[in-house]
Amino acid sequence: MINLELSKNLIDSFNDDGFIILDKFIDLKYLDKLRGKFEPLFRGEFENGIEPDEWNWKFDKDNADATRQICNAWKSDNLIREFVCHELIGKCCSILMNWKGARLVQDNILWKPPGGKTLGFHQDAAYDDWLIPQTMITCWMSLDNTSREMGTLEYIKGSHRWGLQPPKGEFHSPEDYKKELNIFAERNNKKIDVAYVEVPAGGVSFHHGNTWHGSGINTSKDNRRAIVSHCVPSDARFHPTNEGGTAKIYKKYKKQNSDILDDNYFPLMWEKK
Repeated sequence: MINLELSKNLIDSFNDDGFIILDKFIDLKYLDKLRGKFEPLFRGEFENGIEPDEWNWKFDKDNADATRQICNAWKSDNLIREFVCHELIGKCCSILMNWKGARLVQDNILWKPPGGKTLGFHQDAAYDDWLIPQTMITCWMSLDNTSREMGTLEYIKGSHRWGLQPPKGEFHSPEDYKKELNIFAERNNKKIDVAYVEVPAGGVSFHHGNTWHGSGINTSKDNRRAIVSHCVPSDARFHPTNEGGTAKIYKKYKKQNSDILDDNYFPLMWEKK
């Protein structure tokens, strides 16, 4: 289904740059099956009869050139769950972040059609101040041959060491998608060194939750589709008071008088024995 063996060189590269990019990850025989899930999901055809937590684009309602996103489709579709909750992803995330284990806090189904709009530069972990510790790693799996012209992910090398900044500016479809990045870099005398995620279908990238990243317009004639696992430490807990970022969506799963992340809503993927 997926294949990856983390070498010392890959781990060192992740620690140095804040990300790694690999051409081979998903077994190619699954790509058509995964791509075939996109249209039904965005039409609201949920295999398990359960609506995902976020469904940010709908046919016959939203603009055709909008970048389309669903969050937590693992609840709605069994094949998506098999991938985004895969044990190997959890193990790789744990090794890269030096955690004892990992759990899924959120998945993404991302579909950037031809003309698909920008995504503002940001840090993923900035949206999770409702968690202790406030840290994250993201596994981004490409289902299409991906190029710079397709509005692929852009990483800023070494930016995971810049500290975590509160979210600012527009997230979806900003006119200047690098605005917040440029403001921060100028104020703090940081060098912007961009790396583009250009991989064949089935490729993958892992990035640190503090790594600045965003994406431009899809100027090609092709779809750019990806599935994403956002992972946190297996022993992460709810923050007792913080309610910023995505808390309004996910803090509803907090049980009374408990700070534990329930496996039913935040699946445990892997933990060291």
